[in-house]
Amino acid sequence: MQNATVAALAYELLFEVYRKMDLDRKQGWLLSLPDENGTLHEAFYVEGSGHWEWPAVVLKQIGALKPLYEPNPPRWTTRLPGQSRIFFKPVMTLDECEAANFLRFETFDNYCVAMFSFEYLHGHFAYRAGLVNLDIRSHRFLKSVAPQDDIFAMEGPDCVRFDEARYQEKVMTRWRNGLDDRNIRPKKGA
Repeated sequence: MQNATVAALAYELLFEVYRKMDLDRKQGWLLSLPDENGTLHEAFYVEGSGHWEWPAVVLKQIGALKPLYEPNPPRWTTRLPGQSRIFFKPVMTLDECEAANFLRFETFDNYCVAMFSFEYLHGHFAYRAGLVNLDIRSHRFLKSVAPQDDIFAMEGPDCVRFDEARYQEKVMTRWRNGLDDRNIRPKKGA
């Protein structure tokens, strides 16, 4: 069994967050929200979609994103009075993420949560054209994820096929049978 590292998957998730923020910026949807000190930060919004929430939670749990809250959501949102929407601000650049030491998170269960988040995000956009094209991967994908993980089959120097059957066998079997805590947790004693 070959697994990409949690660190490599975290980089890919953060890469997609930055791409989504770039798209939101181009479309005029990117908000700046204050942190606890009142400093404004560009905010990544999960759009109330689990497809973005899973990666955001993974990145929050490893320390790459921090939540920000929109204090007064627009009237058209379906929130209860006084309830705010959650946004996130990146607290790591991609270079910092690439250099970060995530060894304390390198467990098979954490790998399963990270890979589930990665595939869940990819699967969502496979059916929604015009948003973020997840067929475009980071410069690291062909080196740090695809050849390191038996879920991906290299079919040429830059051609990668996702093996759905292997994903189901490896990740989803664990997901359905015993992975009750679906959060990224540091190794015990780390």
